[in-house]
Amino acid sequence: TGNPILDFETAPNVFELPILAVDTTGDSNMQILTVYLTDVDEPPVFLDNLNNQDLLIYIPEGTPPGPLYEPDVVDPEGKPLTFSLKPENPAFSINPGNGFIASKQTFDYETGNKSYTFSMLVTDGTHTVVKTVIVYIVNTNDAKPQFKIKNTFFTVPEELPPGQVVANITAEDPDSFNYVGYLLYSLSPTQYFAINKYSGVITVAMRMDRDAQPLRDSPLITVLVTARYSPPGVHTNSITLTFNVTDINDNPPDCNPAAQRQEVPETEVKGALIATVTCTDIDVDPANNQFKFTNLSCLRCNQMFAWSTKELGNIVLTGSLDIEDPNNFYVGNEYSISVVAEDLGNPQMKGTAYIYVTTTPVNEYPPVFHPSLYVFNVSEIEGPSATVGVVNATDEDFPSIGITYSIAAGGSTLGLSNIFWIDPNKGIIKLLVRPDYEVKQRYDLLIEAVDGDPIKPLTSTATVIINIIEVNDEPPVCQPNGTTLIIPSDLRLGTNIRDFILTCTDLDSPPSSFRYAMKGVSNVNNHFVFSPTSGTNITRLILKEPFDYSGGLDKTWNYKLTVLIFDDNLLVGARQPKGLVGTGTIIINIQVVNPSLTTVSTTTPPSITYITKKENVYSSTAWYVPFIIALGSMILLGLLGYLLYQLGKYLSTKDCSCCVPRVNKYKESL
Repeated sequence: TGNPILDFETAPNVFELPILAVDTTGDSNMQILTVYLTDVDEPPVFLDNLNNQDLLIYIPEGTPPGPLYEPDVVDPEGKPLTFSLKPENPAFSINPGNGFIASKQTFDYETGNKSYTFSMLVTDGTHTVVKTVIVYIVNTNDAKPQFKIKNTFFTVPEELPPGQVVANITAEDPDSFNYVGYLLYSLSPTQYFAINKYSGVITVAMRMDRDAQPLRDSPLITVLVTARYSPPGVHTNSITLTFNVTDINDNPPDCNPAAQRQEVPETEVKGALIATVTCTDIDVDPANNQFKFTNLSCLRCNQMFAWSTKELGNIVLTGSLDIEDPNNFYVGNEYSISVVAEDLGNPQMKGTAYIYVTTTPVNEYPPVFHPSLYVFNVSEIEGPSATVGVVNATDEDFPSIGITYSIAAGGSTLGLSNIFWIDPNKGIIKLLVRPDYEVKQRYDLLIEAVDGDPIKPLTSTATVIINIIEVNDEPPVCQPNGTTLIIPSDLRLGTNIRDFILTCTDLDSPPSSFRYAMKGVSNVNNHFVFSPTSGTNITRLILKEPFDYSGGLDKTWNYKLTVLIFDDNLLVGARQPKGLVGTGTIIINIQVVNPSLTTVSTTTPPSITYITKKENVYSSTAWYVPFIIALGSMILLGLLGYLLYQLGKYLSTKDCSCCVPRVNKYKESL
């Protein structure tokens, strides 16, 4: 046998082979050889590629279960064949009758086996043929990108700078064996974080403040990271990440208000609350928001203030704020306190608060007069606005708030509510009207001093005695103050004319101070004189010189006598008030008539005239007083001697017969 191989089922069963024999001489002989092919029981034969190789089956992942392969196998003897798999595989099945191989599941290249190997057995009952079947799962682009990260919860501190890396999110393509391209990353929302779309690195996009809203109440930030293919495909995958923003000690204690001003009365007692310092630390973590007060400093306060031992943040008074104290006056009664609040976190952070304390004055002391009793003298001739005296009160309170003076009582007379006025600011007492010694000689004033406190003023009083000094300021007043007298031209010398008596009074002069005179131009030829001329307040009008109309000496028949009454009689021994000289004036009309011609009745119309006043410079202690007295005495003695001489001479030559009284037939009673 040779080629081809004899096959009973496919080749002829009988072969006739002619055999030719030839010898060396060239003789030949041919004989027919008949070969009979007998049938042998052979194993099943595969007619397809499995005849000489293993069965390779390729299944794309994701293919639904179903037929995979139908073998082309026969038994040379035509026996029925039986198919089976060895070992049995739950993912595959085979039809025992026809050998159809089918899948029983959907395969996933990324999660399942990449290949399966098993044997397919074909038997005709006698012979068994074994063929190797290899099933390859073909990778297709059907899987989502897979994230390699296992932990999706991250803890990040607040206040990280933008660009700080906080996570690295990596995804891979399960189909990368056959996929050509790359993955792109995106993140939402993008308020706090950003992601590199090529590498998946997540960084801080903006500053995160754990102590401010909304992170103060909700410190968890949730973001969605999505991976997709590029060029874009239908498959994407997302993962949710949670970031927990933790608190750090980044805020110092904050004192509100950072600066406060307190006004404290100077009478405040030790231990009194001066100010309360309120500080807060907005850090969320209790380990970072606890604090304590450490330093309390006050320049030049001399340990005036201290922390309270009873309650945190309270500053109490430990010294005296008395404004009048020189030590406090040196610092201006204003104090600047600084305090420090230091938290207990790491690092330690500090906050500072300032308290400005101003001492307010309290009206502690009433005004005090120095002295409490004043005595002033004022002349009764002083006019309105004249200064009587000055009172002065002081107030120990500092700063000075001023003192106001007023007259609380006294100083009224004759219907006037007050004849004195006091300057409310300077305490100068002045006259409102002219005082009158003859009305009231002394005034007792009660002066009140009130300090300038508008809420609770304090007062004090002082007594002021004002003595009115008497001055000769009242003119004499005489009655009658004017009259008309008719006298005969032959009236006898020394006669009291018509029994005229002048009676004078003066409110500030004694009766002995009066002096009487007549103006020379009115008393022509000096016919009239008052007797006495001084030293009394009652005097009579006397005819001093006779009338001589027949001889031509007198030509005036109507006399208008201007009588001057002075109250400056220097011969008065009694005390007299100093000051002005009062002068009273009356007019006396005298009509001289010839008794042989007429009889006239007269009436006395009242009238009075006052003439100017002049200052009386008389002083009982002046040098000229004894000189004038001596000179006046000598003149009077000389005049008296001369009068006595003339009287003796007159009496020695006088004819007494002329002295017999004659009856005047014209004389009538007025």
